[in-house]
Amino acid sequence: MTFTTHSPPPSGHSEDQNKLLDTVLGIVKVQSHHMKNCLNDNKLMDGLKYASNMLAELRTSSLAPKAYYQLYMSIFDSLRYLTAYFIEVHQTDKHHLADLYELVQYAGNIIPRLYLMITVGAAYMGLPDAPIREIMRDMMEMTRGVQHPIRGLFLRHYLCGQTRNYLPVGMDIEPNGGIHESIQFTLTNFMEMNKLWIRLQHQGHSRDRNKRDIERGELRILVGSNLERLSQLDGLDLDVYRSAILPELLNEAISCRDVLAQEYLMDVIIQVFPDEFHLHTLEPFLSAIAQLHPNQQQQQQQQQQQQQQHKQQHDEPSEPSEQTDDCVDQTNHGAKDAGHVDVGDANHGDTASDKENKEMDQVDLDVEEQCIETDVAQHNNGSIDDGGAPDGEIVNGIPSNVELFKMFWEQIIVFVEARPDLSIDDITELLVSLVNLCLSCYPDRLDYVDQILLYCKDQCEGHVNSRGKVTQATQTNLISLLSAPIQKYESALTLLMLPNYGPLLQQQPYNTRRGLALGIVTNILTKSITISAPEDVHNILELCDILLRDQKDAPPATIPKAPSSHYDPLPKYTRSHLPKYNELDDDDDDGTNISEEQGLIAKLIQLFHSDDDDTQFLLLSAARRQIADGGARIRYTFPSLIFAALKLSHRYQTQDEQNDIWEKKVSTLYRFIHQVITNLYTNSSESADFCLRYYLMAGQNACSSGFEDSAYEFFTQALSVYEESISNSKSQFEAITSIIGVLGQTSGFSIDNYNVLITKAALHGSKLLKKPDQCRAVYLASQLWWKTGNDDAGNRKRTLECLQKSLKVADSCMDRVTSLELFVEILNQCIYYYDQGNDVITAKYINGLIDLIQAHLSDLDETDLYPFTSNSSSLLQHDGSAKHVRRYFMSTIRLLKSRQDSEEEGRSKYKDIVLVSMD
Repeated sequence: MTFTTHSPPPSGHSEDQNKLLDTVLGIVKVQSHHMKNCLNDNKLMDGLKYASNMLAELRTSSLAPKAYYQLYMSIFDSLRYLTAYFIEVHQTDKHHLADLYELVQYAGNIIPRLYLMITVGAAYMGLPDAPIREIMRDMMEMTRGVQHPIRGLFLRHYLCGQTRNYLPVGMDIEPNGGIHESIQFTLTNFMEMNKLWIRLQHQGHSRDRNKRDIERGELRILVGSNLERLSQLDGLDLDVYRSAILPELLNEAISCRDVLAQEYLMDVIIQVFPDEFHLHTLEPFLSAIAQLHPNQQQQQQQQQQQQQQHKQQHDEPSEPSEQTDDCVDQTNHGAKDAGHVDVGDANHGDTASDKENKEMDQVDLDVEEQCIETDVAQHNNGSIDDGGAPDGEIVNGIPSNVELFKMFWEQIIVFVEARPDLSIDDITELLVSLVNLCLSCYPDRLDYVDQILLYCKDQCEGHVNSRGKVTQATQTNLISLLSAPIQKYESALTLLMLPNYGPLLQQQPYNTRRGLALGIVTNILTKSITISAPEDVHNILELCDILLRDQKDAPPATIPKAPSSHYDPLPKYTRSHLPKYNELDDDDDDGTNISEEQGLIAKLIQLFHSDDDDTQFLLLSAARRQIADGGARIRYTFPSLIFAALKLSHRYQTQDEQNDIWEKKVSTLYRFIHQVITNLYTNSSESADFCLRYYLMAGQNACSSGFEDSAYEFFTQALSVYEESISNSKSQFEAITSIIGVLGQTSGFSIDNYNVLITKAALHGSKLLKKPDQCRAVYLASQLWWKTGNDDAGNRKRTLECLQKSLKVADSCMDRVTSLELFVEILNQCIYYYDQGNDVITAKYINGLIDLIQAHLSDLDETDLYPFTSNSSSLLQHDGSAKHVRRYFMSTIRLLKSRQDSEEEGRSKYKDIVLVSMD
């Protein structure tokens, strides 16, 4: 047994208590010493006199409960010695315990008399032929003579502890009685102690009310120990509990009309009796809750009760501890099994008037929530057995003949309707416990969960209409309520089968909706849940609406801003950076988190999959309809949609049956891709670079499928994007080389369409701002008029024209080193065409180009520095000298030399090329 308080008494009072306690402990020590000496000398009467003097110190009214407890424990140690002496003299036939029982009743004062009477009586009950029933009745009647709250509580606690091992058990009617006599004895002692405990609040002046409340908190374990004894009686089963114990306990809890007593007693009932007893007696227990006192103190027990239930869910049920004669063991064991909470749990600092104005029904709520959580725990433990109840199949740990949810539901509805002033905080807290019960015990009954969600939605609507904003506590409860299905169900898609989940979610504040939406998406991504129905795509994105489009109630910091043009359209998802979905602050609502959120949506799109190609298209269409209104968000999400659509186009290409219907489907798909890219380009100008590449990818894909018109449209759109939105020199060069590269790899265009596209690309390349960029773009564009096997003379001529134009541009560069570098690059391009058999590129042409480069190299002064001309296209980084150009040129000459020396077929034509010396 431990006694704790929130705040110590005044220092002066504490010093007085310590002095007084030291004095009485000194007296007890002296009297105990004399008692033991007399008993050792077989001086019974003298020993009883000293024992009576020692016990007389328990008559004091000056000690606080903590000090009185220390006095009690000191005397208890001496009484154990006296008990052993009584048993010894009886066994040696010096004195019979019956005679001693009569003898000690002649003590002059009632406190010493009753303690001695209980000491002898308990030892007497241990004899085989003892009249246990009469002794129990006699001791119970005699203890009624002490009505002082503190003295009476400790006296009856001593009676309970001393007799616990000798109470009759069994169902047979015998002279000494059976379990019913033990139950009645313990219940009577409990009720009398409860009355004394309640009476303690009325002692002294009203100004000391707070102090007395603290003292009551310190003494409550004495009352609860009786119920712990009841739960440990041999032969106790469900029928006995239901018929003889529970009605008496509930009647006492209801009739006492004391808030603190009701809360503690209902708590102890739940804690000390087996779970299966509660399961089969829920109806009367819940009915009693509604009859408890309406006023309450603000008790801070809910969190500790939840922690205890959490521990119970993870620990196997343990057997009751072996009882000992040590009072310390008794009280500590009682504190553990009776759910002891330190005195500091009560709000003892309130005045009497404050307590009368406290919020209604917290006692009822705490007890009902704990009862629900106890049933959840017993389901998780798998510890429920029938306990003598009618046979019923066990389903998810609950007997099929016990309608657990319906009982709780009906009682909660009646309870809430009977208390119209009940706060929304308390209602939602009850519903959280109930939904956890449903998810644990009835995982397949979605209708139960939806019923709770509907009721919660209606209650929240009524509260908002009448009282305005909800409190932080209510928001926390609603988050727990809405996140429980996400955590418990295997798939977040189960939420779609709860019609009232979405409406309740939409009632919540911005940060709550955002956090829960992140929880839903994260759940799907973590478990890689495939979504294969268009309606599921629509509905799941509807639940995550807050992540897809702007909200009216969004704080300004959460409106997404257009990111820089260097942003990766498919960012990596770093889960640790995501806001937890039980956070209610918006400190993390910056651009970084928005990009991560949209990265999650982009990943989610990749889980929209069906093996049927037509259904896959419907999935993507449903996704586009939901995310198209995202504004700047589509920069993050549309690329994923584009790639998914291009992947689908490859699936269509592999189909065996390619008829008119197939063509319509593929054409529709390409129109879909075109609309998505165009929408992205129109609404996100910073995405122009990416949109150009998406158009090129789609055009190449459409051309390979044989859809020339679609491909042509994609390429023309790419060129339009280049003309309208690409202004940076580096970006322009990269874009034009991408266009040239994709066009060079594309086949399937008609000659006219192809010529239009490549001419436009070459023209854009020739108009680049910087000369080196122009030169490189033009000689790269020369490949567009030359492909292996193409014998068209006009094409070969256009190739030569491009090379000559690039030479002209290179020669116009003011920096001679840059010009030479470009000459060498053009030489390498000419060698490629010569090797591929383009007859307009002759050995004579290559020889002339080699001579030109050699002449320019000879004119360079190695000691001079030639500043490198700024350009966007150079692949080399160098220090501005001519050495790198010479090395580059000589590497090309060595390549030609190796081909001249080669014996391979077709290499003989290289002998016509005149090489310069490599010295």
